[in-house]
Amino acid sequence: MHYWEQPNHAHTLSARALELMRQFRVLPTPTNYELWFNYAVGHNQELVSALDAAVANGHITDHAFMHEMHVRFFGSLRTAEVNDMGAKLHEEVQKSKGAIERAAKEVANNGKLLTDAATLLANGTAGGDAKAALDRIVNATRALQTTHTSLETELGQAEREMETLRQRSETVSAESRLDPLTGLFSRKSFDDRIEPMHQEAQYNKTPLCILVADVDNFRKFNDTWGHATGDHVLRLVAQCFRSNTREQDTPARFGGEEFAVALPNIGLKSAMMVAEKIRQTVESRKIVKRSTGETLGTLTLSLGVAQSIPGERIADTVRRAEACLAEAKRNGRNRVVTDGDVTEAQRAARA
Repeated sequence: MHYWEQPNHAHTLSARALELMRQFRVLPTPTNYELWFNYAVGHNQELVSALDAAVANGHITDHAFMHEMHVRFFGSLRTAEVNDMGAKLHEEVQKSKGAIERAAKEVANNGKLLTDAATLLANGTAGGDAKAALDRIVNATRALQTTHTSLETELGQAEREMETLRQRSETVSAESRLDPLTGLFSRKSFDDRIEPMHQEAQYNKTPLCILVADVDNFRKFNDTWGHATGDHVLRLVAQCFRSNTREQDTPARFGGEEFAVALPNIGLKSAMMVAEKIRQTVESRKIVKRSTGETLGTLTLSLGVAQSIPGERIADTVRRAEACLAEAKRNGRNRVVTDGDVTEAQRAARA
C-alpha cells in the first residue's frame, strides 16, 4: 500500500487537494479532483509541473484545457472509447437478435402455409384446389428464401461490425498497456506483468532483477526549457531503455521522470551491466532544441538494482531497488547502485 492510500494520509491529501481547488477557483469535478489529489501526493513530478504551469499561464480555470490535462495523465479518452465500443457492441447484438426474431416469425407463418397446403394435397383435393395448394407452397417457399437471404445479409453485416469492434478493442487494450508519451509499458502494466514473472522465477528458482531509474535534475531542466522539451527528453530516455533491453524484459515508465525494468533470468551482476549500459547510452546523447539547433546539454541517470530473494514479495524487491536508487542520488547521481552495494555501505556504517 502506498503511503497516500493509508487513511490518515489520504484524508490530509484530500483536504489539501480541495483547498488548492478552492484557492485557484477550479471546479470540483471528479476529473479535476483526481488531478489535484495526485498533485498533493507529489509523486508524479510531470503532473505537478504541468499544473504549476497551468496556474502561471491562467489556464487552470479553462474547463477544456483541464479536460486535456486529465486525458494526458489519466487517459480518460481511452475509457470513453471503451464505453463507446461497449454501446456499439450492445447495439449490434440487439440488431442481430431482432433480425433472428423477425426471421423466426416469418418462418413460423410460412411454415403454417406449407403445412396447410400439404394437408390439402394429402386429402386429394380437386384440380383447382391442388393448383391453389401448389401456389401456396411456391409462395411460401419464395418467402422463406427471401427471409433467409435477408437474415443472412443482416447477420453478415453484424458479424463485420463486431469484427471491427473486436479489432478496435484489441488496439485500445494494447494502447492502454503503454505509456502514451514514451511508448514503454505503463506503471499499471508493469505491476501486472512482474507478479507472474516473479512467481515463475520463484517456482523455477531462477533469478529476477528489478531496475529503477530517475532522470537527474529533470524538474530543473523541465522548468528551464519547457514541457515540450521535457517530453522530448523522456522519449529519448525511453528509447535508450528500449534499445538496451531484451524482448523478454519489461521496460516501463514508472511515473514522471522515473523508469523501471524487470529483468528475468539474469543475476545481479548482469543486471548491473544492463543498468550501466543504459546509463552510458543516456549520458552520450546530446539534447538539441529543434527550433534553434541550440545544444541544451547532456542527460544523466541514477539507477538502482535489486535481485529478488526466495520467499520475498515482488513489492519488497521493488522497494529495495528504489532504496538503491535513493542511495545513487545521495552519492552524487549519474551512477548505478545495486542491492549488494547498499548492503556493503550499511556494513561499513555499522563498523
